[in-house]
Amino acid sequence: MQIKKDEIRLSILKEAEKEFLEKGFEGASLRKIVKAAGTTIGNFYNYFESKELLFEELVEEEYKGFIYFIKHHNNIERPDYLWETTDIGQWRSVLSEVTKHIIPVFTDKITLLIEGSKGTRFENTKEILLKLLKEHFIEHLERFKSDYIHIEIADIIAEQFLSGILLIMKKYKDEELRKQLITEHVLIYFIGTMGLMGEWK
Repeated sequence: MQIKKDEIRLSILKEAEKEFLEKGFEGASLRKIVKAAGTTIGNFYNYFESKELLFEELVEEEYKGFIYFIKHHNNIERPDYLWETTDIGQWRSVLSEVTKHIIPVFTDKITLLIEGSKGTRFENTKEILLKLLKEHFIEHLERFKSDYIHIEIADIIAEQFLSGILLIMKKYKDEELRKQLITEHVLIYFIGTMGLMGEWK
């Protein structure tokens, strides 16, 4: 009996993710979700108290993981020599290893958080992430004591970086390809940032 209950719960979550990705939280039909999951509205409430709590269960882990990564990625171990080299191949190799830590965070649920969460407590996710990315860029400028004066570029870099991640998540579903593209995406922004700070010569 427990196995059957678990199957129904997982089926609801699976169909909900499809519906939310297609229509966003506000436009999603709970009736369509439960029908596709092979159950009923009445039975749905044996598993979830509301559509919003269903959405939260889908995205909360990825939300926490993405925020944690942005705030703590500097703690990921990297060889000391890396800061002394401009060898792109070495940077690509290390970033590829770092990417392994973040790939579990980058799923379609990130797209849900950023583009489909209006009407939920996560609806400000994009603004929160842009603020963190902007602060992160400025932190790097201060860390390397850069005399770069156009600090306003941080807003543009944050917006473009997040847009690039979203495009990768929406267009490419193969996990290995996603990993490669995210590595290249991060590498491009890293090299550009280091160049602006005068550290990439």
